[in-house]
Amino acid sequence: MENKEYLILVINPGSTSTKIGLFKNEIPVLETTVRHSTKKLEEFPKIWDQYSFRKEEIISTIKKHGFDLKSLSAVVGRGGLLKPVPSGVYTIDEKMIQDARVGVQGQHASNLGCVLAYGIGWEYSIPAFIVDPPVVDEMESIARVSGLPQIERSSIFHALNILATARKFAQDQKKNLSDLNLVIAHMGGGITVAALKKGKAINVNSGLGEGPFTPERVGRLPLLALVDLCFSEKYTKEDLKKLLVGKGGLVAYFKTNSAIDMENMIKAGSEKFRMVYEAMAYQVSEEIGARATNLEGKIDAIILTGGIAYSDMLTKWIEQRVKFIAPVHRYPGENELQALALGGLRVLRGEESPKSYSISNKKIGIIYWSTLEQFTRSITIIEDTLSEHGYRARTSNSNLEILYKNCQEKEENAQEAIAYFEKSGVDLIFAIGSLAAIATKKYLKNLQIPIVFVGIYHSYVLGTLDLKENENFYAICHALEFKDQWQNTISKLQPDIKRLGLVYKADELHSDIQYDQIRKVTKENEIELFAFDLQKAEDISQALEYFLEAQVEWVVLGSTSVISDMSSENMEILTSRIPTLATLEKTVYKAGMFGYVTTWDEISERGAKIALQLFEGNQPKDHIHHPSRRIFIMNTKIAKTLGWEEKIREKIPESVMVKPTLHS
Repeated sequence: MENKEYLILVINPGSTSTKIGLFKNEIPVLETTVRHSTKKLEEFPKIWDQYSFRKEEIISTIKKHGFDLKSLSAVVGRGGLLKPVPSGVYTIDEKMIQDARVGVQGQHASNLGCVLAYGIGWEYSIPAFIVDPPVVDEMESIARVSGLPQIERSSIFHALNILATARKFAQDQKKNLSDLNLVIAHMGGGITVAALKKGKAINVNSGLGEGPFTPERVGRLPLLALVDLCFSEKYTKEDLKKLLVGKGGLVAYFKTNSAIDMENMIKAGSEKFRMVYEAMAYQVSEEIGARATNLEGKIDAIILTGGIAYSDMLTKWIEQRVKFIAPVHRYPGENELQALALGGLRVLRGEESPKSYSISNKKIGIIYWSTLEQFTRSITIIEDTLSEHGYRARTSNSNLEILYKNCQEKEENAQEAIAYFEKSGVDLIFAIGSLAAIATKKYLKNLQIPIVFVGIYHSYVLGTLDLKENENFYAICHALEFKDQWQNTISKLQPDIKRLGLVYKADELHSDIQYDQIRKVTKENEIELFAFDLQKAEDISQALEYFLEAQVEWVVLGSTSVISDMSSENMEILTSRIPTLATLEKTVYKAGMFGYVTTWDEISERGAKIALQLFEGNQPKDHIHHPSRRIFIMNTKIAKTLGWEEKIREKIPESVMVKPTLHS
């Protein structure tokens, strides 16, 4: 970890106060609250008008404590009610400040966080950021459906504390957040419960109108009764808003928002206070149960956080109801200043890149040869990666239009697709798989459109890339050189092998390239090669007979469309009889015995990241990209059947990724 010391100022504006902190890396050296009198704030007609006043108060307070603002490394403000964005650290820009000023999702004192940070950053020439604002939106599309087309569910929750708590829990457990599924309940003046799938909040209750009632808010209500209340002529629209958010919950019942007051009355014997307070715990438990279904019950932990998580009484009631789902952990408090500081520190240390709030609309085309599983998987990963960086399709706040074209294994369809993309004015094209890549290169007329070729076997598939002529072409190859695969697999397990089989497909370019590599390796090692041209899956029995007659010791399952499309059952006709080296990840998942491979997930994600660079106006340095990560995976079912499992574990101990057979 970097040893350089950074001094970070963090700012968290509230309705009548501004919390500020100074952190030397992770360590707080100042945490204080600057309180603003109601009389002074009443001088300002709008929240936004308080900017200059609060800024001077912050600067004055820091100087009073003996700190020099010229020594600051960065300033981080709390994010407000901005447009929906993915989680992360954002560089503050003029568009963000404009959205905060007009209140695109509502007016709140937290909207001042970005402009206060920006103003101080500008004055002292230091970077200014926000971290995980309350409008973080990574909800699944299915979670947005409300039941009424005119109203879409939205994501407004305590993202800053929930995500910081998730990171802290993962660190405490010595695990990666991306490997965990968590349900986290933040309990304070508002209560929000999030389902975190691999670090992303795929569903939450909106903190301004859904979920449990809270110390100050009503949460969900019986709808028809609420309609009657709206038309009772007892309340104005503004009265109702204040009643639902601010004067609801415990305040509505007992004129207090204090958990301490509630518990004191309960300890004094009040059954009414107990029933309402326990009802709040009951509804929090319900919401946790709902989030558990979002994760299909696959949950590593339930975490209770926020100010009310200090309450032994309330958390005990919740734990009793939800502990059957997953272990329950308490991380009381909000720790928002530290969460802001740590976000800024990650950027200063280069551990995380700041995201851009101002993203222009984009239109892309995705062309793929067929509905092959890895192609559809690539599309999902590309969409998810773009979404994580703020490019969203098929939502009410979409800024990305995606045109999809399945060639259905016909070249004329590919030609039509490319013409359609060009006519539609796409900003970029993803061509997934070797055959779609070949067709795209063949039929593309407008060479100004950037093309990202995802998952081609080898750059040879596209011919020799003339980078001056094709400066907008970028290829992410999935193939490892066969020599590399050979040396890390069969050569370790059976160095004295004499007879090797190969399943390939003639006239398929990537298969022919691989065939040449294998012939070279077998020639160098004085191994006799027996190759079977498999044109259709039904001929796999003939391949088995051929290899048995030739008495081969191993068979290489080549990179071919037939192998990729083959069912597990068909493949096992061969692989359950002869040890096999699979050259593709998916082949091992089906029924290949083992392989030293690259992952389509990594290849697809890298393709999406190249697109993001291009969207930001940055031309990637390299045009041809090869896999950086290789994994050894073994199909335990097949390895056990052939008696190879223990030997593989002994000879290749790094085979940590053991995969069972997936049937297709």
